[in-house]
Amino acid sequence: MNIRSYLLAIVAMVASLVASQLKAQLVESWENTLDGWSVPPSYNLQNGSGQFGPITTGFDTSNGVTNGTYSLAITGTGTGGSNYGQVLASPSTNAMTALLANAQSLSLDVYTPGGSFGYYLQFDFDINNADTGFQSLDAYSYPGTSIGSETTFTVPISASLRSTLSTSTNPTEIDIQIGGGNTTGNNTMYLDNLRLTPVPTPEPASLALLGLGGLGLLGMAMRRGRR
Repeated sequence: MNIRSYLLAIVAMVASLVASQLKAQLVESWENTLDGWSVPPSYNLQNGSGQFGPITTGFDTSNGVTNGTYSLAITGTGTGGSNYGQVLASPSTNAMTALLANAQSLSLDVYTPGGSFGYYLQFDFDINNADTGFQSLDAYSYPGTSIGSETTFTVPISASLRSTLSTSTNPTEIDIQIGGGNTTGNNTMYLDNLRLTPVPTPEPASLALLGLGGLGLLGMAMRRGRR
């Protein structure tokens, strides 16, 4: 292999390394089981027109399935829309602390059928750890779904939060809150494919410098070849 081919191979390897390290890691897809996630039996926060709860859960194979065979169906069977409060919580574990400490973002796919939740449904993604306290990953921005289609939410995990979690010896819980409208008898959402995108190691800046260095060496080799 000549110098040019060798350097091109280095650059390709760096690009491949970046791509592989940014591949999202599946955390949960609810394959016909809650896997320890909890849903409050009665979601009784009122929104002025009634109550969203009690809540029922199920597993669906035709709506919102983006990973595996099943998606998690959550239905409010009350007479009102959902006020802003917790509707789903992960097990609180040290394994979750380690995962979040090395992730740059969290993503979730949500399918909301047409006519469900009236005209809007909003989400909030939080974590709860003794060292961080209860924190909203999306700063309580409450992004909304597209009613009648699938929405992919992606929220960042800040460097400061990762730093705190990396030294924490306490378990962490992921909490999902919702708020929205009401269509009595038709307040169902389908959740699937909760995943974390890891922070590249080494950090992107280091990888970029490595790639630029390889390109510089390649340029030098090409100029030398022309002489």
